[in-house]
Amino acid sequence: MARRNALTEQSIVVDDVLSMLTGRPRGSMLSFTEVTRSVHEYIKNKGLRQRFCPHCNAPLNYAGSPRTEQVTLPPQ
Repeated sequence: MARRNALTEQSIVVDDVLSMLTGRPRGSMLSFTEVTRSVHEYIKNKGLRQRFCPHCNAPLNYAGSPRTEQVTLPPQ
């Protein structure tokens, strides 16, 4: 049996928004990991991933895509 911890506890009650994202009926209980997984799947399926930086409009690189240039951040 898997050990239960704060992230796997069934403690989130599904509201209207979570029902739309997860496909679960309103009022059911979900764990944090199930909600996170469902939100990521929704973003992926709807094509809502951000592909450009909102500040400088530079293309964003994701894991699996090769980096073509070195990015340096200004000192703070």
